[in-house]
Amino acid sequence: MASGQQQQDTGVKPELHPPGYVPAAGVPEAPDYRWLWLSLAIVLVLGLLVIFALPGIVNRPQPAATTPATASTPAASAEANRAMQAWLQLRAKLELENVSRWGEPEWGRAAAAAATGARLLAQRQFAEAAASYSLAQHTLEQLYAGRDARLAAALAAGEQALADNDVALAVAQFEAVLAIDSQHAAATHGLARAARRTDVLQAMSAGEQAENKADIEAAQLAYQQAVSLDGEYAPASKALGRLMERQRDAAFRDAMTRALTALDAGQLNTAGKTLTEAAQLQPDATVVADARQRLAQARQQARLNRLRRDAAAQVVSENWQAAADLYTQALAVDSSAGFANDGLLRARERVQLHARFDHYLDKPERLHAPEPLANARQLLAAVSAAPADEPVLARKIAALQAWVAQAGKPVAVTLDSDGETEVAIYHVGKLGQFTRHRLELLPGDYTVVGTRPGYRDVRKTLSVSPGSPAAALRIICGEQI
Repeated sequence: MASGQQQQDTGVKPELHPPGYVPAAGVPEAPDYRWLWLSLAIVLVLGLLVIFALPGIVNRPQPAATTPATASTPAASAEANRAMQAWLQLRAKLELENVSRWGEPEWGRAAAAAATGARLLAQRQFAEAAASYSLAQHTLEQLYAGRDARLAAALAAGEQALADNDVALAVAQFEAVLAIDSQHAAATHGLARAARRTDVLQAMSAGEQAENKADIEAAQLAYQQAVSLDGEYAPASKALGRLMERQRDAAFRDAMTRALTALDAGQLNTAGKTLTEAAQLQPDATVVADARQRLAQARQQARLNRLRRDAAAQVVSENWQAAADLYTQALAVDSSAGFANDGLLRARERVQLHARFDHYLDKPERLHAPEPLANARQLLAAVSAAPADEPVLARKIAALQAWVAQAGKPVAVTLDSDGETEVAIYHVGKLGQFTRHRLELLPGDYTVVGTRPGYRDVRKTLSVSPGSPAAALRIICGEQI
């Protein structure tokens, strides 16, 4: 027993290890305190015998000269007993909370102090025993009071070890946290991450090797595997992001090359599609904005060219209204387009000119009146002849000239009457009485009036058509009043 007590007093402090801990080679294992608790239990039994049995055996007090300074008194004995009971209660409570699993070396020091108290109690050194038990109790109280700090320190150490890829240390620290709080979420999560870290590092190594060999596809797969194993492992996310950025840069350069090549070749639809691809990869790239401006200018010029060609085709066919519409569209695209400004002016003039010819040609009878006939003659005099490239206008000029010529050529007309009716033609004159009268009239509609005293007046219309056979009309007042 003395040998065991000497070992307790050496001051060697046991170390706490998390569940599943295996000491490294060459590292001494912490002392086993199970023998200490056994010794303590034996000493406690002896102490209790001393306290409760010995006073009944010993009947007379010790001589004053032989009583030590720490001689027993009922008060000292009771104090030692209270200190022991308080320590035993606290120890039992902390045992239920598994403090013995994580409380080293303080738990061992408290046990050693309690063993000393038990030995002193057995020797009836009650004051010293009470002090040892109080020290043991205070040690446990301080140990439990530092529980949160110990947990936080172990958790921080575990996270740092995990960040340093020290898997063994991270596992030990997270298990130390779980020994204190078996439901601790962060430690449970950290332990799971630590369990996968070796596989993560292997995937990262494979990715780096593949990337160094320019095997981008294999590298991407490896980095993606690392990320899937531990999405919080920053190096894996960073490597995957870097690789994907390289791929985006390469795809962007390829898209821009194809877009510019298409632009130079005038393949505007292809250029637009590839520029859209490039913009999706790098929306804010200056080169994309410049290329889009070039594309817009090329599209504008292409549209102007197309409108110029279409308008020219309408000019050739002398469809001047359609040409005017196309020139108007061109000016909407570019108000400074010279061909459109000049073309629109000419087209509008031709539209108006053709409308004037069509006015007479659609209803040639308009030329039978003097004023329209005069206006038609002025129109012909102003145009004189159509340009060689305007056959439609030439035909209209020729047609109107023919109508004007006919409208100015008198037509023979025969009027029959009874010799008693006075005949007159409005705007021509009075013809008097006759049975037959021949005259020439210009083409047109004439009002012929017959009058005779005692008879009702007669009014008839005489239509004289150019180029037609001689017109004839019979006019007689035959209805008496």
